[in-house]
Amino acid sequence: MKAFKCPKCGGDVKYDIAKESILCEYCGETINRDDYQRFLDDNGLYATTQFTCPQCGGSVLSYDDTISTFCSYCGAPVVFDKRIVEDTKPGSIIPFSVSKNAANEIYSKKIKNAFFAPDWMDDAGGRRTVGIYMPYFVYGAHAGGHFTVKGEKRTNYGSYTQVNEYSVDFDLDAQYDGTRFDAARAFPDAMSESIDTYKTGKTVPFKTAYLAGYYADGGDVAEENYNWLVKELVCNDLRADGMTTSDGIKLKTGKIESHIEFETEKTLFPVWLHTHRRNGRVCYSAINGQTGDAAAEIPIDKWKYIKVSVIAAAIIAVIMNLFFTITPKTFLIVAEIILFLFGFMLRKLHGDVYVRENHMDDIGYTGIHKFRQRAKASGKASGSTKSSPGATAWSFEIPLSVRFAGWYKTLIGLAVFAAVLLSGTVLDVIYYAAAGISIALAVWSAFDIIKQQNLLASRDIPVFTLQRGGDGNG
Repeated sequence: MKAFKCPKCGGDVKYDIAKESILCEYCGETINRDDYQRFLDDNGLYATTQFTCPQCGGSVLSYDDTISTFCSYCGAPVVFDKRIVEDTKPGSIIPFSVSKNAANEIYSKKIKNAFFAPDWMDDAGGRRTVGIYMPYFVYGAHAGGHFTVKGEKRTNYGSYTQVNEYSVDFDLDAQYDGTRFDAARAFPDAMSESIDTYKTGKTVPFKTAYLAGYYADGGDVAEENYNWLVKELVCNDLRADGMTTSDGIKLKTGKIESHIEFETEKTLFPVWLHTHRRNGRVCYSAINGQTGDAAAEIPIDKWKYIKVSVIAAAIIAVIMNLFFTITPKTFLIVAEIILFLFGFMLRKLHGDVYVRENHMDDIGYTGIHKFRQRAKASGKASGSTKSSPGATAWSFEIPLSVRFAGWYKTLIGLAVFAAVLLSGTVLDVIYYAAAGISIALAVWSAFDIIKQQNLLASRDIPVFTLQRGGDGNG
């Protein structure tokens, strides 16, 4: 394996974003990108080294001999296993245009704007940052055919409406371009969607020189995983319902089943990936290496949350005592409303965490067959798995035990509330005691909300299939 080297002095080189050239880090030589690509071509430098983390099995590709001393997926400090592999050349690439310093500034600004973010998230010493080219499948789809559908035309004549039914023949010729999905199992689908604002008009033919100083995920998701979903997107768009012809005939038939042909190209998109590893879990943050758009998994600092909550509760209590007369019954009702709202939030959070922890909404991780089995159980609903235009939304079957785990404290409070009201008591102490129970349950629920939110804002240490073998010395 030969690293990227300077043709003049043999020193290490990297791709200079500002100059769009190759810069030698030793002698300072600036080399035209195309000239350097010819240098690589002439010397046959197309082999790549696969670096595999011995802890989680995640892997990245590098055309350089150097590699970070931490895994960008599990955040562990490791000595990588490495071997020479033959990688399929992507068809195109979007080069990095956001520097590492700029990416770190974007990240820091995002963390500072998150009021309850823990301080350790903005600690540069504990943050792992690496520039990675992520593989995406970019789809083109062509739908065509001859169709006959039913339609009607309504004409109003004063107090009555004339309805004429028609049979409409037409030829369909539709082209869809730009739908894309990430091809890396290690890169969460939700994260890739959140930063997918790439301007594909700036895509250029792939050249190895662009990878100097960066890493690439080789991609381990088969493009067939997304063929079905792309077909769903196209078919959902090709609905005759509601369409009106130039003659004013409104078509009534549902989906138009047409012959769909796919074209797929593997493209590398630039990503700055930040990894925090803490308490046996990892938090990812990703910066779009072209546009600078950011997505971050940000936990809640429990003590910041408690301080703000106590201050807010004290202010509300003072205001209510100054301007309102709070009876024991009213106090109990307010406590029950707060507990109910917390219970509703917990029910949703428990369901979201269950889906996340089991990778139910991540097609790249689970594979299309398992995804379809899980999504099919409950059909279409809220909670889109893909943010591409016209994407289908899916819901997943959540076990009753999971839903109840987020609701039982509220049910206890409601039972106490109902018992007090049904008893017909007029003793203030009973109402205050019941309200105290509800407030205690609400505080318990608040801590549970923080716990579940932090689970949602982090992930288990990933475990991928370890890819061992080959030349251990690279």
